[in-house]
Amino acid sequence: MSEILYPNYRSYSASRIEVNDAMTALLAGSRLAAHTLQLTEGSTSTLGQLFPAVEHIARFNLRSDAARAFLLNADHHVASVAVPYALATHEDFVFGTLDILADTGRVLLTHGKPIKAWNMHSILFETCGENEPDEWMQSFHVLRELRNCITHDGGLVSERLRAAINDMGVQARTGWQELNDGQLPEAMEEHGRLRLTAQHIFSAFAVTKQLGRVINSVIGTELNEDEWAHVIVLDFGSATRKTRNSSNWRRSLVGYARNYYAKLEVAESALEAASRDVGLWTRPSWSE
Repeated sequence: MSEILYPNYRSYSASRIEVNDAMTALLAGSRLAAHTLQLTEGSTSTLGQLFPAVEHIARFNLRSDAARAFLLNADHHVASVAVPYALATHEDFVFGTLDILADTGRVLLTHGKPIKAWNMHSILFETCGENEPDEWMQSFHVLRELRNCITHDGGLVSERLRAAINDMGVQARTGWQELNDGQLPEAMEEHGRLRLTAQHIFSAFAVTKQLGRVINSVIGTELNEDEWAHVIVLDFGSATRKTRNSSNWRRSLVGYARNYYAKLEVAESALEAASRDVGLWTRPSWSE
């Protein structure tokens, strides 16, 4: 899918990749550490005694067998951090996109309610006159309620999470299973508490990534050429060191639009008009 790389989306993509890599590093690190501790099997020494040069080791100063047991079961705890982290990154992106719509004159259809994580997508899609992508939205609401259970309910499974799972259609449930090694969404509950795995981390990133792509496509068609031209010019103007009103500035702007906004095929005449409108081009002539 060709994407429009406007500033908010570029920032979101970079943040999502960074968070994903960081959480994956923690997962891999826990496994590497557990593997390393196999070498100390049978030792009665603490980690601080075995690895005194490792920073912060005193805070995890257990015997190696006990430490290894924690490390082998770290997935639940990493997921408890990663799922809220992934959703917070996505929420920031959606709010930023709503700001773009408002800044370009759209009246956000909030129906008098404050914009929150539970309704931000519906406000965005309704404002743009588009239907919500049901499959991904149903999975998102499961993840959102999962996040709420982590942050507000101490890991207890709420009725709201159960209701969100029950609201999932066939496509959403099938997609969830594909992301979770065949596990049904109900499998995250065990004796009334959350039982999270590494797959729930990957699900959070996959679902929000897909929703981000859908939003990218929707805003691409919602804003007209002149509006996108203003976005491009302001984006370029904040990034370039080219001298204003120079031929290099003009050529670089056109190249910037082709590089980051190729899907839109914004005409050079629109870029010129926007450049003049925001005061970044004041020469009488646009051409050489």
